[in-house]
Amino acid sequence: MNRVVVGVHDSLAGLCALRQAVTEARRRGAILHAVRAWPPTPGPRVMAVQPWRSVAVQEATVAVQQAFDDAMGGVPDDVTVHVMVTAGPPGAALVEYADRADDLLVVGAGQRRWLRRLVGSSVARYCVRHAHCPVLAVPPPELAQAGSISTLARALRREVQQLVDTSGTG
Repeated sequence: MNRVVVGVHDSLAGLCALRQAVTEARRRGAILHAVRAWPPTPGPRVMAVQPWRSVAVQEATVAVQQAFDDAMGGVPDDVTVHVMVTAGPPGAALVEYADRADDLLVVGAGQRRWLRRLVGSSVARYCVRHAHCPVLAVPPPELAQAGSISTLARALRREVQQLVDTSGTG
């Protein structure tokens, strides 16, 4: 069965990616796999402490639920959703999970500041380079990309006009 695998993150681009992944799962009649990667464990001694691991998994699971709530008002009823929590760097975890040729991997492609680019590669870029399946990199909404106040104001006016236009057609 086809799978749509989405990396779950609470950024604007991550929430847009989650919405797009739900749309793709509906369109394809696929199961949606919502994957949340939590940071690698600090060391073998801490990893051996089961309560620490279970708390981390529980917090990651709550973060997935919160992302669905923020992006869509909850987990959709018309799509089968499997939540997967895994340890490790997000890019590597997503590529490892989306290991089938017919998977679709959906990731948020957020705006990255120059300092962040110097520190490391983005999850989206990592997935595009290493995945063995198609990758859909979803940008953040235009409002999140606005740099100056005037650009933000123009983007906000366009967003409001689109909302008015679409709500008037119902």
